[in-house]
Amino acid sequence: MGETDREYRKAFYRALNLHQGAQKLTEQEEYDRYYVPIYDQPDGPAGPDLVREMATAIDFTTGGSVQLLSGYRGAGKTTELLRLERELDRNLYVPVYCDIEDYFNTELPLEAGAFFIGLAAGFVDNCEAAEVPRESLRERMRDLLSRLDLSVEPNISTEAGPVSLKVKMALRDDESFQSSVAHALKSNRLTFRREMHSFFEAMVKDMPEGRIPVFIVDSIDHFRTANFDKVRESVEALFSEYASELALPRMHVIYTVPIYVKPIGWDSQIWPVLNVKVRERDGSDCRQGIDLLRDVLAKRAPGGDLERLLGGETDRIIRSSGGLFRELFRLVSSLLLKEGPLPVRPEEIDEVERRLRSQLAVALAQEQWEILRNVKRTQQLDYSHAQASDAWLLQALGHVLCYRNGNVDWYGVHPLLDRLLDEPD
Repeated sequence: MGETDREYRKAFYRALNLHQGAQKLTEQEEYDRYYVPIYDQPDGPAGPDLVREMATAIDFTTGGSVQLLSGYRGAGKTTELLRLERELDRNLYVPVYCDIEDYFNTELPLEAGAFFIGLAAGFVDNCEAAEVPRESLRERMRDLLSRLDLSVEPNISTEAGPVSLKVKMALRDDESFQSSVAHALKSNRLTFRREMHSFFEAMVKDMPEGRIPVFIVDSIDHFRTANFDKVRESVEALFSEYASELALPRMHVIYTVPIYVKPIGWDSQIWPVLNVKVRERDGSDCRQGIDLLRDVLAKRAPGGDLERLLGGETDRIIRSSGGLFRELFRLVSSLLLKEGPLPVRPEEIDEVERRLRSQLAVALAQEQWEILRNVKRTQQLDYSHAQASDAWLLQALGHVLCYRNGNVDWYGVHPLLDRLLDEPD
């Protein structure tokens, strides 16, 4: 007996929202079940295969390296980092993945000292694959805090569980601890750097069979836009002023950063993950990009039957997403919650697009609308010094997108906002 429309909707909805509810999938489980190789096409609509280039850079570099992976939220950075983990030669490397969002209040600016302590805690909490004895990890963390004259009350637990749980809690909630860390860095940066690097050198020595850690530090781009200027300045300052500290000794490190971050003087690789190109510069469809995202949706649709939901409107939904996975999944999820018969009617798509358009447009200032109009007119993101903050924020929100066109990138306005720019003020 075939499944009902409601059963189809429910299964499809859950496949698009895997990190909610009681049956959450991990990022790794999601990758295993639903990954579509979007970078298989040479110079395709998703751009070059950055993962393979990053893996090659790691393999070519002796003694450690540091790289930045930048991009829009919802463009698929975490998914590609999981692929990087898979492509590493496990005879040579030990991948250690850390979601830095677990350690900080992302509504607040990023403090450099706290970030480095968070790196240490994150490495300790996530290097199970290295098979280092847990007590050894606990001891390394205690020694680091002691040498930096930092204390966490109560002292780090010796019970089973994440060794740096108390450190994690202190980084998020203990202002006294945060102040102590900031003071330790500012009062003697050289000592702080030496102790931090000594900690990581010891961790490298603990790796089995001489394998080299590849430390992936994800979600720095998740720091929120509520205090945008302060957050942006803190992230840029971290990567501009503390490049030597961020290059951890004898290991390879990859940090994900927001699309707008341009660290001054940063001389290591910065790899951009952009939205999939769904339209050409002249406004016509990019057929390759649309077909690629159709495959992404079909992979999650029950039985691969995408038309049961969208009928002949799949291309329209993909165009409206701007080529961002997050926007695409949000649009389709909203349609799945409708009550009418399948496939959905164009009027239902109109309503969902209208609602999302309103969410994107809310609270945009006149100056920001002017930047959007200029982007639409010139297909470039040009702005004055006074407009810089607004331009960076529009990128962070995904209102301004970057499209690849052969060897030249160009900019466009998010499709759902684009039509508003033709309306009179």
